[in-house]
Amino acid sequence: MNVPTLLGFFGGWGVLITAIVFICNENNMPIKSFYSQSGMIIVVAGMIMATLLKASMSEIKNLFSIMGQSFVGVIEPPTSIIGKIVDLATIARKDGIIALESQEISNPFMATAIRMLVDGAQPHVVKQTLSSELVAMKLRHKHGISVIAYMGEVAPAMGMVGTLVGLVALLANMEDVATLGTNMSVAVLTTLYGAFLANAVFLPIANKLGVQSDLESLNREIIIQGVQFIQAGGNPRVLEDQLNAYVAPRARNTVTA
Repeated sequence: MNVPTLLGFFGGWGVLITAIVFICNENNMPIKSFYSQSGMIIVVAGMIMATLLKASMSEIKNLFSIMGQSFVGVIEPPTSIIGKIVDLATIARKDGIIALESQEISNPFMATAIRMLVDGAQPHVVKQTLSSELVAMKLRHKHGISVIAYMGEVAPAMGMVGTLVGLVALLANMEDVATLGTNMSVAVLTTLYGAFLANAVFLPIANKLGVQSDLESLNREIIIQGVQFIQAGGNPRVLEDQLNAYVAPRARNTVTA
């Protein structure tokens, strides 16, 4: 589980709900004052419809799965990837590439790369296959993240639409004093709903997924370069020095050969 994401998500809702409760208690207001059915319809339903216009059906079907990755997805640090690659290079140099067949590798991409080496695939075939898979992964991630980011952009826009609807209703019934507060609350609450959904849900999740995608891409770049080096029969210490270029200097001393 991705603990920071869980804390941020539920903490954000907790802060909002706590603040609403305090405000209601201080002003002797019912909590339902912060609920507007028409405002919810405008913001939530409007956001969903706008997203359907932008995204394909396959992207919509995978939307919740993609968002879930920000909560449960934990990307392996590059230092760990480098350590494993160097270990495999050491084994291959001592016992031959065929000895890698008995190694248990948890990373699926790395496992695929090592299997190709053991099967005797040509270097250009290995590079092309792994590079194509990396490009495909980046494209999938880009499309999924763009849909979530769009929801973060359109939510406050729908909130503004709700605000305008509430103001129109307010101005159209200025002579009816009893409806002024209701119409004004709709105008304000829709802005609240849209702003909160955008800045406490969708935009942070999109940014989190973007960081995870970049880190996963970096790991795969490291694996591709490491596998090519192993196939060429290079020195594991030289490989470690090369791969350390991908890691921040302060983290390099955690990598072991």
